[in-house]
Amino acid sequence: MTARITEKSQLLDKLNALILPLLPAASHSHIKAANYANQVLVLIVDSPVWAARLRTQHKTIIASLEKELKSPVSALKIKFEQPVQSKPRPPKYKPSLSNDSASLIRQTANSIADEDLKNSLLRLSTKSTQ
Repeated sequence: MTARITEKSQLLDKLNALILPLLPAASHSHIKAANYANQVLVLIVDSPVWAARLRTQHKTIIASLEKELKSPVSALKIKFEQPVQSKPRPPKYKPSLSNDSASLIRQTANSIADEDLKNSLLRLSTKSTQ
């Protein structure tokens, strides 16, 4: 099992090495070979723009790969996959609620008949930062 995974990984590395020289240098960090099975090569791109560019070059890519590989490539599938973002950025501006604003919200809440809205406003009024 481990040998098959290693072999597959090496094949994908080889495919990446064969494909990237065929493409503009700016695209190299946006495109990678993800799978090769049943003569179908799957490429992953991180933007629909790169997917469109690859689709225009798919015949050239297939022809070049067939010269280099023992197994023929009969089809090329291009999939768009959103890049994984590490951590969400903290907001640059953190809204604050002054004591005066909190007091006005409490007064407003006390004059409202709708209990859900009243309770929501009272909870909001406790968020005062001063």
